[in-house]
Amino acid sequence: MNRLNSILCVVLFLTPILARGQSNETPQAYSLSGNPLFSNLPDPNVLKNADSVIHSIRAKGNLSEDDFIEIGKQLVATARYKEAVENYTEGLKKFSNSFKILRYRGHRYLTLRKLDLVVTDLLKARDLIKSQPDVWDFDAKGNKTDTYQHQIEYHLGVYYFLKENYKQAVEAFEKSLKDAHEGNEIVGTTDWLYNSYQRNDQTKEAEKLLTTITPNFKADQLQAYFRRILLYKRLIKPNELGDETMAPEKMSIQDVTKLYGLANWYGFQGDKAKAKVLYSKIVLSSSWPAFAYLASELELLKK
Repeated sequence: MNRLNSILCVVLFLTPILARGQSNETPQAYSLSGNPLFSNLPDPNVLKNADSVIHSIRAKGNLSEDDFIEIGKQLVATARYKEAVENYTEGLKKFSNSFKILRYRGHRYLTLRKLDLVVTDLLKARDLIKSQPDVWDFDAKGNKTDTYQHQIEYHLGVYYFLKENYKQAVEAFEKSLKDAHEGNEIVGTTDWLYNSYQRNDQTKEAEKLLTTITPNFKADQLQAYFRRILLYKRLIKPNELGDETMAPEKMSIQDVTKLYGLANWYGFQGDKAKAKVLYSKIVLSSSWPAFAYLASELELLKK
């Protein structure tokens, strides 16, 4: 058994142990290799506030479309992804043609590794919103994120990327980028589109895309994606993007997002073995809700 295979065996053995940490007893999801994934316990005050908001909404009785979305946001903010999907499913029984609820359930199906259910929701949402003007979305704190048009295409792009359908990933991310308004969303979409171009052997398009993001581009909330782009542009070195020696149990979602970009970069440079070592390290962390973790799982399942 060579060194890389030994590492992968250790990963498969330790992942369910390390992914648990200080967590709830019931798994939120199962990894693509069948290991249980547990959510870390939220801060008691944050949990109390979220439950208070949910209780107040449900006390009204006749819930609106936006009520179900707000409940979902509070559940997601406290790492209750499975419960969020159950809430969205409840909402869709009442509002079957809600592109808003479909967008959110499709996103969280990705989190729960239910990939076969993702595309149905998001394609229906795309169809329902195609004749609508821009519809803005907000996070759990009420901050404007970007439009539903953008978010639907973005998550379709992630789905196609994970399914290795890079042509459709490129098409979805190009649409998502066209519909993006906010700096953070532009940077995140640009990064995924760059990776999709690279995987689709569109290297010229990938390099041209990088010119749209300058070193002074404003993307304060998505620093991990911004730093990844700086690496692709050769403005920073690999060790300036992420710490490859960091212990997995110390990795945040930002850390695994950076390391995933670094792993991809090594792969694009032809160092597939180094890329796989980093993918393996990512899945030893507890940051399984990150798309970077999910994408790393898929990389490790490839032969």
